[in-house]
Amino acid sequence: MAHSKKLKRGKSFYVENWNPSAKKFINTCVLCGAEGYNPSIDEEGFLYNEAKTVTNHEHYAIHASLTSILKPLPLDSLGRCPDCAKRMDKT
Repeated sequence: MAHSKKLKRGKSFYVENWNPSAKKFINTCVLCGAEGYNPSIDEEGFLYNEAKTVTNHEHYAIHASLTSILKPLPLDSLGRCPDCAKRMDKT
């Protein structure tokens, strides 16, 4: 049986079992509970240095795993996603 059949949709076998430290790059909105990856992993310093070479192979695996199952989710200083922040700031 493939390992993908053992996990729910939107979960990663790599993140759950082999590299739990990748969970620190997953953002969760404190209001609605939406999950996404931290957009900072898309920045150049996370994967590549100035010479465009991979700096850390663990970061490369984290980036590949998280971007395949999640969408980017920026959070504000209060831990809210853009949708919740827009709704709360409207009133």
